[in-house]
Amino acid sequence: MNYGEILSKAWKIIWKNKILWLFGILAGCSASGVGGSSGGWSSAGSSGTNTTIKPDSLNFLCSSTQKALTDFAQFIAGIDVWVWILLAIGLFVVVLILSVVLFLLGTLGETGVIAGASMADQADEDAPPLSLRKIFSALKPHYWKVVLLKLGYTLASLIVTLFLMAPILILMFCTCCVGLFLLIPVGWFIQTMLFLTIIAIVEEGSGIFPAITRAWRMITGNLLRVLIIFLILGIGGAIVGVLITLPLLIVPLPFAINLAIVASAGSGTLITGLVLSVLLALGILPILIFLGGVLRAYLLSAWTLAYRRLPVNEDLKPTLLNETPVED
Repeated sequence: MNYGEILSKAWKIIWKNKILWLFGILAGCSASGVGGSSGGWSSAGSSGTNTTIKPDSLNFLCSSTQKALTDFAQFIAGIDVWVWILLAIGLFVVVLILSVVLFLLGTLGETGVIAGASMADQADEDAPPLSLRKIFSALKPHYWKVVLLKLGYTLASLIVTLFLMAPILILMFCTCCVGLFLLIPVGWFIQTMLFLTIIAIVEEGSGIFPAITRAWRMITGNLLRVLIIFLILGIGGAIVGVLITLPLLIVPLPFAINLAIVASAGSGTLITGLVLSVLLALGILPILIFLGGVLRAYLLSAWTLAYRRLPVNEDLKPTLLNETPVED
């Protein structure tokens, strides 16, 4: 297998068919949905635990800012419990709906990139770029099968995690967390199985269980090749992903500088630094989403090309010998 050809052609495909960037952006929705739900619950749980602000802890702020924060804390403390309960229920419903929508959009993005990369790989070099309509028509027959597969995978992962929680904790305690490294190959295998099963559904139009069987055969029959692909795309994608998110480090700088100035002067306001940090985040976030979408489109395209080039050992089927009478 020519790994360099896979990597270079994946880039050529997404560069020629820039519509795949859009599907790559959508493919990131499912991951962002999970992170968003957990963040929402953590903020909701901590909002009502400590609503009293001691004046001595705000001495570095100006009197108007101290009064505003104190009044806000008193307002929060005066809200009835049933209001917090209704807010929690409403937040749960909103997070649930948002998670479902993001999950469906993320699945749409994944299937779109896989279908587009497969069609682009089969097309001639002088063929026109893929259109949105063509990709939609190609992924439509397989979309809900991929949705069911990912739902089943999520449910199975939850059940297995609940059952194995105690053994994992015992393993951590007995091995001083070193035993957790034994779970890395298991996680790699399961994640690769999921990738290749989704590609098998979209690429070959298989059902869920035949696609799982197909992915199993491809991994077990090409274990070293699949491991190399996983390391190249996994490590390379992680490095590029970290580089993409580095600009986020400068977002809190205006607020931190403003806070240091106010603390040293003993007076002033933090509004300027806060506004600058928010504006900086709003300016950087769309760029990060775009670059992350391009990266996901490239990785999914590379996985699709690798799938198309992996040999698979089909089961040998018995053949009947053509018995012809022997002439004397």
